[in-house]
Amino acid sequence: MRLLSLLAALAFPALLVAAPVPKDEKKAKDDDAIQGTWKADKFDNGGGPGGPPPGELEKVRFVFEKEGKFKIAGGPGGESIGGTFKIDPAAKVKTIDLILTPPGGEKPETMLGLYELDGDTLKLCISNGPNKVRPEELKTDGKSIAVITFTRVKEDKKEEKKDEKKDK
Repeated sequence: MRLLSLLAALAFPALLVAAPVPKDEKKAKDDDAIQGTWKADKFDNGGGPGGPPPGELEKVRFVFEKEGKFKIAGGPGGESIGGTFKIDPAAKVKTIDLILTPPGGEKPETMLGLYELDGDTLKLCISNGPNKVRPEELKTDGKSIAVITFTRVKEDKKEEKKDEKKDK
């Protein structure tokens, strides 16, 4: 009986360590990690239509802010657009919804996608076009799904570290 109690006592902490991270904690972690300014490095639509004109991609910046807000700056002609975003890091493949708020009171447009966040690299796989459906995996289809790879703009990381030092 003592042996059984001892085994149970040893196994219980191991179960706590191996327990999956709750969905709310994953969301909070990715919500914090995605914040900042991201520079577009690569656009891959599998040879499909559209995409940024030559020389324009490096001007594109995604800025993710607190409370689910974002803006895209540096598009063709230098225009910017904003909106809100929702992420689900607990999904089998992490999902993101970008709700674009066009200027002039036009109807908001939702872009369904997937994301992968790995340190200072962010990949967005976005579906665009008349039959908007969420991509099933992080790859292009040569028609209406594009994968955009971003790198975090370093100035944001430096400012975050400064803020962390101030808080201590």
